Amino acid sequence: MKKSLKITLIVVGSILLLLFVATLLVSPIATAYINKNGKDLIGRTIQVDNVSVNVYTGHLEVLNLKVLEDDDKSVFVSFDTLDVKARLLKLLASNVYLDHITLAGLNVNVIQNGEDFNFNSIIDFFASDEEEVEEEDTTASDWKISLYNINLSRGRVYYADKGINTDWDLEDINIKIPGFVIGGNESTDAGITLQMADGGTLNTQVNYDINTNDFTAMVKLNDFAISNIKAYLTDMMRIGRFDGILDADITAKGNLDRIEQLAILGNAHLKDVDIRSNTNQPVIALRSLNLDNANIYLDKELYDIGSITIDGLSSRYDLYANDDNFSRFLIDEEPSPADTAAAAPDTASAEESEMEVHLRHFSLTNSQFTYADHTLPDRFEFPITNITINANNLSLSGTNAATIKASLPHGGSAFIDWSGNLDDLYSFQRLKLDIKNLQMADISPYTVAYLGWPFEDGTFSFLSLNTIRHSQLDGQNHLDIYKATVGKKRKDVDAEINIPLKAALYVLKDKDEKIQFDVPISGNIESPDFNYMKLVWKTLGNLLVKVATEPFRLAGDALGISSKDEQFIPVDPAQQELSSEQYYMLERYASAMNSVPGLKINLQQQLDAASDSTTLQLAEKRNAQVVAHLTQQMHVPAAQISTEISLIDKLKKPGYFITGKIEEDQQ
Repeated sequence: MKKSLKITLIVVGSILLLLFVATLLVSPIATAYINKNGKDLIGRTIQVDNVSVNVYTGHLEVLNLKVLEDDDKSVFVSFDTLDVKARLLKLLASNVYLDHITLAGLNVNVIQNGEDFNFNSIIDFFASDEEEVEEEDTTASDWKISLYNINLSRGRVYYADKGINTDWDLEDINIKIPGFVIGGNESTDAGITLQMADGGTLNTQVNYDINTNDFTAMVKLNDFAISNIKAYLTDMMRIGRFDGILDADITAKGNLDRIEQLAILGNAHLKDVDIRSNTNQPVIALRSLNLDNANIYLDKELYDIGSITIDGLSSRYDLYANDDNFSRFLIDEEPSPADTAAAAPDTASAEESEMEVHLRHFSLTNSQFTYADHTLPDRFEFPITNITINANNLSLSGTNAATIKASLPHGGSAFIDWSGNLDDLYSFQRLKLDIKNLQMADISPYTVAYLGWPFEDGTFSFLSLNTIRHSQLDGQNHLDIYKATVGKKRKDVDAEINIPLKAALYVLKDKDEKIQFDVPISGNIESPDFNYMKLVWKTLGNLLVKVATEPFRLAGDALGISSKDEQFIPVDPAQQELSSEQYYMLERYASAMNSVPGLKINLQQQLDAASDSTTLQLAEKRNAQVVAHLTQQMHVPAAQISTEISLIDKLKKPGYFITGKIEEDQQ
């Protein structure tokens, strides 16, 4: 053998032997190097059991790797196994090609404290001391990245925000991506599965066509505990409890080049909701809320929803002197000047496009609502149960309609028929309210506050038809009261309207103890002084004042002297004694005064102004006879009777003109 050939063979053999030895040593060397130089590599201590590299097959395996926190004690990131298989010869064709990437047992702990994160030191480690400005390279790259069979199994991500004292624990994270190509024209499918420690799973599937930039993203959320987001609402609400389970199935379709044309389709279901304030006061609860067949098209500003069904809703409204329970629950932040400017409406853009909302069907069943008014002298709490609402084809444009049914305390019922505009509430609204068999005692706190009298018994029906056109309210209210019984006048209450209610109700009752009258209401609902309830009570109070000041004109059957003619008793100026007809008429007034508490009458004897002294003496004698008969024979208290003589020029018909007035009775 020639010497030169022999030398060549020795050199080549030596190189091959060195390469073979190197391949045997590269894994332990890499393992040792990483364990020793972690802080030089990423600024943190790295611990790894084994790094196995096969340069011939392109296989990399890393076992039990940990990246520690800055304290060199806590674990920031760890995983059990990383297994990567690459085709090295593809690099010659400018293609990074991985047959598979498997990552098992990944565990990531992210801690936030204000604006600081526990990975900030790693970012700072790689940050350059001086920012380098590089010109953007717009030249198309020849490189292609092909990643296949990407699998993440048994992953876990823990996130804690120390600033708001909340944490999220996502367990059993599984991600499967069949293929992902950058620089080619292949489609990519990716799927992610998350299991949350507090309950719930998240499944996602993404289909992406790299050639057209079209994508479809599907998200399924099962049994998600909404308490996970409670901490993020504490800046807006004073929350004590925030429980409920959410399921959602949502699909988003679009194109990355035209993201404004994104379409979102899906369903959402919420159940077992219990929201309370930080004082444990109930705010809202419900058994279930289902949103089905929602279609949202961002470019068209179209929100088309098939149905919203709510079951078992429970809420309450507590009114206080200066606020209510909802304003106490919500945190009202003062807007900054920048926020105010940003919130200013853009008239031009508003004219260009209008949001369209269509709700095909809305229903609410088995629900209840409690109204409590703490501004009254007596506590008023009024539960409304068995609430049912049905509406079809609701939209922001045009006229909508809905019906509402509910049960009231002690066997009462309410029915509401509504139609109106949602886009402009002041333009047109029509509301028909029909209340039956409402117990008067249930609304007694309001009669005490406004009138000073409590109701102890009686039933009440109310038919109200209210129409709003261009902010002007026209309300027609018909009241039907049966056997109303009033208690003692409340001396401790400074009522807004002081009237002898007990007597006024007696006057209004017919022979069957029914009271019926109309209360019209009108006004501009945009006026800052407009208050519907106050208008009702004011109008009702004015009616009762008329009853008190003009009882005979409004008495009906209760007094038996309701006609205008019966408020006059004819008298012959020359008669010496009262006639039987006059006694009969007086006895009817006496009966009324004995029956109606506080009723006083004035008998004005009208004579011609030319009457002589004898006629006037006879008139005074008749007045004495009238008073004596009413007080001695009919047992009417003298304080309830007054008489007078009036001389009138050219009087056509002499006699007694009788007026009545009901003065307040404290009993």
